[in-house]
Amino acid sequence: MEVVMDSSLRRLVNRRLEWLEMTKDQISDWNAGTTRRRDRLSALPNTVLSRILSKMPMDSVVRTSILSKRWSNLWKHTQGVDFHSLPFSDNQADYSPITRCLDLLLSPQIIKFTAVGHVSERSNPDVLRWVNFALSKNVRQLTIGLMSVSLARRFFQLPDSLFSNRSKTLEHLVLSFVEFTPPRPGQPIAASVFSSLKLLVLTHCKLADATVDLCLRKCVLLEELVINMCEGLKNVNISGPNLRLISFRCLEDSDDGEFRSIRVDAPLVGNLVYSGDLTKFYLNNCPVLQIVLLQGREEPMNEAYTVHVRELIDQIRHVNTMILNFAVVEFVAKEYYTRGIPFQTFQNLTHVFWYGPLKSPNAVYNLVAFLGDCPSLIEIAVDFREESGAVFCQCISEGHVADEYEEGESSQRNPYEGGNLEKLEIAEVRCFSGFNGEMLLVRLLLEKAVNLRKLWLFWRLGDLSVMHDNVLQDITKSGYPQQLSDTIQEEANSIIATILDFRKASPRARIKFGQEWRIESW
Repeated sequence: MEVVMDSSLRRLVNRRLEWLEMTKDQISDWNAGTTRRRDRLSALPNTVLSRILSKMPMDSVVRTSILSKRWSNLWKHTQGVDFHSLPFSDNQADYSPITRCLDLLLSPQIIKFTAVGHVSERSNPDVLRWVNFALSKNVRQLTIGLMSVSLARRFFQLPDSLFSNRSKTLEHLVLSFVEFTPPRPGQPIAASVFSSLKLLVLTHCKLADATVDLCLRKCVLLEELVINMCEGLKNVNISGPNLRLISFRCLEDSDDGEFRSIRVDAPLVGNLVYSGDLTKFYLNNCPVLQIVLLQGREEPMNEAYTVHVRELIDQIRHVNTMILNFAVVEFVAKEYYTRGIPFQTFQNLTHVFWYGPLKSPNAVYNLVAFLGDCPSLIEIAVDFREESGAVFCQCISEGHVADEYEEGESSQRNPYEGGNLEKLEIAEVRCFSGFNGEMLLVRLLLEKAVNLRKLWLFWRLGDLSVMHDNVLQDITKSGYPQQLSDTIQEEANSIIATILDFRKASPRARIKFGQEWRIESW
């Protein structure tokens, strides 16, 4: 039976923990106010309480042992082990409390084991023992989320038992900053290893092509695979009969020529994420693909690049949601818009998320033309978080009120600028500062979106700014001199007034300013 720890039960547990910090007089007053109430938490059976404790961090779980005699050993039967904030020290961190805690646990099975935290250059977390313990308890979800803070990458060793374990219970495996390699020659690999695995996440790990091949052969039930900025990969082949999500991000500094290609062949994959050199990404046999994230890099647009990207786009022409940066749109602009030709490949595209800077007026026109060539598009979001300019308040304080566009050929408008955005209803511009390029984008959206209902402009925030829906009502609280606060307020009001005066193709379009958005909505 799966127990969800609702807010009322969590409050009861936290109230018991607060009791530990009280003086005798405070305890007497506390008891006087609660004895007449029913203690719903104590009325629950031990099995239910153990499941509730399984949803809590281990430091809080252990503290419940001094609540009462009944609770003294209850924590030892938890089925969830969550060390979500490992001890940290610039020197040698002390992990012995974790070891003592694991030695005292009595549960025959651990459903979820989590060890997450930063690790300094001199610390040596006992990863071997933690993983062996979790495997001995037939763990279902295992997360070793180490984050190295040293300049040189450190990869921690995993036990050979991870590959020789015959348990068929492990469903989720999440690893970071570990050396994820098969056992040494001569060491056994269980025939059933990873046979029950459905989710595999490897981030900042040391890998080899053979390891990926082994995992995909053994993980016959694998549905989600994430490989993020891992070292040691050269030619990666990803295929699987049940894969539904694939995420692969190249190592940012992997320009040493080691990594050559990644090939994906997964007939059931619906979500695909790729970040890196587009010429190294090969896609085949993905007929049900619906959501694609493509983040390319600056590459020379020679004939080989053009042919490869054209073939890649043809493989994803049926998707309905796309998250992209400059790479795809620049390719489209060069191959189509500079010749005055529309690009009508993405007929099914309904949602587009653009991430990154728009470096010239022509880049803005190209993006809007691209959006106009997607006849089914109903919602877009543009995120400027990679823009090099300062946050709004800081740029005003330093006297910068506009970004600088690139001069030369890249700033010249193309012959083709696209048609109207016929079905677009919702548009979001995130990290908005009122720069020239951003204002041009807003103007074009309002002029071309004939059925637009909502345009949300979310201010770009920083530690120096306090912005709300009514712009800068609390700006004086941020510590600016009054004269500077007035300047910021005046500039923001000017930006808003300019936008409200833009011509609107849709009579029902509403414009709203805000400061927060939900990334998970995409």
